[in-house]
Amino acid sequence: MTSQVQDALQQALSLTIQMSEAAADGNWTLVTELDAQRQVPLQHMQNASLDNRHRDALASLQAHNRAVLERAQQVRDAVENQLSQHQYNHRALRSYVSSSR
Repeated sequence: MTSQVQDALQQALSLTIQMSEAAADGNWTLVTELDAQRQVPLQHMQNASLDNRHRDALASLQAHNRAVLERAQQVRDAVENQLSQHQYNHRALRSYVSSSR
């Protein structure tokens, strides 16, 4: 069982690293696809007993997962800022058109 857990953990880590790289490149479609693939090994690990031998891999998986989440938040914030700017520009244009009539 330990070998299967280690294999599942390594597969999940590999997929998470790929997700982090895809997120850094802005390829959110690939991030989503990789996350779906990652669910299989994560589910295999769900009821497994993890010990100190798995600590480094788990820490790395968490760090890369955090990087994906942080990148997603950065993109979300940028989109919110762009939307806010667009709404401001739209209101300004409407005011200009109204005042020029």
